[in-house]
This record gives sequence, C-alpha cells and structure tokens, in this order.
Amino acid sequence: MSAPRQAGDKPRAARRAARAGLYLVPGYPLIKTVASLKETAAGGIRTIADRHRELAAKRVNPTSRTFSEAMAMRSPDALPLEAIERSCLRRKQVSLAFAVVSASFVIGSVGGRNVFGAFLGLLFVALCALFALKYEHRVWQIETGRAAPDEPLGGYRQFFSRKGAIKRLFNPHLFS
Repeated sequence: MSAPRQAGDKPRAARRAARAGLYLVPGYPLIKTVASLKETAAGGIRTIADRHRELAAKRVNPTSRTFSEAMAMRSPDALPLEAIERSCLRRKQVSLAFAVVSASFVIGSVGGRNVFGAFLGLLFVALCALFALKYEHRVWQIETGRAAPDEPLGGYRQFFSRKGAIKRLFNPHLFS
C-alpha cells in the first residue's frame, strides 16, 4: 500500500509535470540553455570585475622593493644568492634544451604534415621559452641588484627595455 498523501504533494507534482512539459515545446531547451549560459557569464563577468578592482588598488600603491630591502627580508637559513643564481641558470639551460628538442619535433611534424603535432610542439616551445624567461629575469635581477642595491628591482618591462635582452634570454651561459 502506498503512504497517505499530504496536502502539499499534489501541487508540487503538478508543477514538476508542467515544467517537464515545457521541454516538449520546440525551442524551449535552447532558450533555457541560453538563459543558463547568460547567468553563468554574468557571474564570470562579476568575478573578473572584482579582480580588476583589486588589481587596480594594488597598482595605485605598488610594493616595489629595492635589492637591499629584499636582502633584509630574507630569512637567515635562506639559500645564498650564488646558489639561487646557479639553480636559475641550470633550470634555464634545461628549459632551453627542452625548447630545442621541441623545436626539432615541430620541424619534423611540419615536414610530415602533422599540423596537430606541430601546434602542440609550438605550444611546448612557448612554454619552455616562458620558463627560460622567468629564470633569466631572476638572474638579471640579482645582477642588477648587486650593481645598484638601492634601486627598485626591475620587472619584465625593464628587462626587455635593456639592449641585448633577447640575446641574453637565449644565451645558455654554458661557459660562465
């Protein structure tokens, strides 16, 4: 036997049946999908706007440190700068080596008319180049910081504004 019905069951079941019946109307699923997409996009736009406001507030009051301030903030058990510099150079060399291997994969893929392989290879070359840039920028900051300890540490814009930045980026520093 079934359980006795409560007073609120019938209207809820009728609403569910009516809502399910709407999916039989031509175009309703498409309209419902577009409405859901619009709602999701609006939430994403709000999130981006909030993040933009946070970043704009940070830009007004930047926390640009000098090399001396950065050195003073280091913990006593931190790695010596020479070790950090060697580690960055080693990681940059590995990144450049992977970029060369990936570039040869791209060349082979283009020769074999494998467009997807060439695309993936190019993406990996770009990723390796970004890692190399990151490590070279750190080395450059250490070198310029030692030369001018009371100047603010330079960002990527300052790095690329220097003459020979691209040459320095692809220099593996094998003999230094």
